[in-house]
Parts: sequence; C-alpha cells; structure tokens
Amino acid sequence: MKFLQWAGKRLVRACIYFTAAQLFITAMFQLSAKDGSQGHFLMFDIEIVLLGFSIVMALAQDILSVRQLSLPIRVLLHFLSTMLALFLLFRIVTGQITNVTRLVYLLAGAAFIYAVTAAVVLIVRAVRRGHKTDDKEYTPMFKK
Repeated sequence: MKFLQWAGKRLVRACIYFTAAQLFITAMFQLSAKDGSQGHFLMFDIEIVLLGFSIVMALAQDILSVRQLSLPIRVLLHFLSTMLALFLLFRIVTGQITNVTRLVYLLAGAAFIYAVTAAVVLIVRAVRRGHKTDDKEYTPMFKK
C-alpha cells in the first residue's frame, strides 16, 4: 500500500509537469506558426518523450527531500538531473538540433531560469525559517 501511495504522488507530479510541458510546447508551436494555422497536434512519439521527461522531473523532485544530504548538494543534484532531462528532451523532441551551439544556448537559458527560480525559492525559504526563530527568546547559558 505504501508503494501505491508513493507512486501515486509521483504520478500526480508527473501529470503536472506533463501538462505544463504540453502547454508550453503547444504555445511555442502557435507562436512560431507561419502559415496562420490555428492548431497543432503533437505526434505520439513526442508525447511519449514528454511523458518520460515529466516522470524524470517528478522523480528529480524527490532529491530535494533527502534530508541526509546538505541543501547545496540536493540543489546541485536536482539541477543536474533537470539539465539532463532537458538535454534529452531537446535532443529527442527537436531532433533537428544537431548544432551543438544552439543546444548549449538552450541549456544555458534553462540553467539561467533554474538559477533565478532556485534563488527566489531559497530566499523565501530562508526568510520563513528566519521568522520562525525570531519568536524565540534568547536565554544566555552563562550569567555574568
């Protein structure tokens, strides 16, 4: 039963990532449509790759909850797994990216977005933890 609960949580996360990726790619197709077409359906093989990407991202989310590792190590491992998933996504979905320079630019842009997002999340996390400790009264251990 515990495995089903664990798998169910990852599946929900994967569905959220899949929906976001689907919407993003569909929006990119809409914005880049030159012939004025209103719709674009993704091919089944691209959908499967997106689902695989979403599952990898959902599992990468678990890295952040491993308390045995320090926070910088968890963030670094999450970053590396995210970049690997994006690399595979860019490489497989857009098979026409054979130019390494373009792929590096795409990954650098994704890394920048990741860094900004991680910075905001870590700052908010630090502020929240700081407020929790502000409520406690300091009592000196040694009296003069």
